[in-house]
Amino acid sequence: MASQAKLCSYHTAPKYKYGYEVPHDFAHAVQIDTKCGNTKWQEATKLEWQSQDEYQTFEDHGYKADPPKGYKKIRVHLVFDVKHDGRHKARLVADGHLTDIPLESVYSGVVSLRGL
Repeated sequence: MASQAKLCSYHTAPKYKYGYEVPHDFAHAVQIDTKCGNTKWQEATKLEWQSQDEYQTFEDHGYKADPPKGYKKIRVHLVFDVKHDGRHKARLVADGHLTDIPLESVYSGVVSLRGL
């Protein structure tokens, strides 16, 4: 039974959406692009990095530098997806579970009267 679970694990089984193979990470995305003879996943990743640069999301403090006081290092990774119209999307997401819960802002969901 355990060997069957390994055969269908996340990293070994290919994931398809709308007929396109969706990569697990950037290295897999480059491999898929090479196999298909295009650069759709690499272009999607490049577009995401450009948007991060436009929003000035990151500050470069050098390789292996300690974070400034009051800041914490958080891992980020790329999440790949295919939209219903065939667009290839890459999103850079942070591991949010590593951050502290902000006490000054509280989320309040909206409930409709029909839902009550």
